[in-house]
Amino acid sequence: MATSTTQTDRQLVSVIAVRNESAQHWSEAERAYEQLYSDHARMLLAFLSSRVKRSELDDVHQEIWSRVWQHLPTHFDGNNFRAWLFRIARNFIIQSSRRRRPDLAEDLRMVTANDDPPESRLAEHERMEILSRCLSRLQEQLADLVRSRLSGEPYDDICTRLGLPPARAHKLFHTAKTQLTSCVQRHGLGQTP
Repeated sequence: MATSTTQTDRQLVSVIAVRNESAQHWSEAERAYEQLYSDHARMLLAFLSSRVKRSELDDVHQEIWSRVWQHLPTHFDGNNFRAWLFRIARNFIIQSSRRRRPDLAEDLRMVTANDDPPESRLAEHERMEILSRCLSRLQEQLADLVRSRLSGEPYDDICTRLGLPPARAHKLFHTAKTQLTSCVQRHGLGQTP
């Protein structure tokens, strides 16, 4: 049984790896990706649940699947997909924990967060306005997905409400994050919105 799963994973991976801009290839790649997600998402969630805070579980899970979609054509060696998926997850967890280590400057910022000068509050207000403008430029479904995630709504509820398969919701969220990041960076650097 393990051999047929490995063979199936390899076939799905090969379909995803050759995706291009043609509608047929792209559609086949998305279906293959959804099948991989369907086959491996539960085990990945189980792996992550013992290593990630519950409040961050959906976001981490989504980010890992986004990385799979992004890096599969160039970084997957063609061997065991599940092992590669879990290696991505482990690396992501390690990178995240390194970024979260507070330093003294961060501790001081946390202590004095309520003592922010008016300029800081104004800058934060401007950043929020830029984010709001960028969010309003997204397609309606993408904006709804982002707002739902920011409000803390679980992916399962969002998928049910929007009628999306989980793999598609994760991919759409990644697309929205990419578009928002680009828009915020473009407008946050002093260019006109």
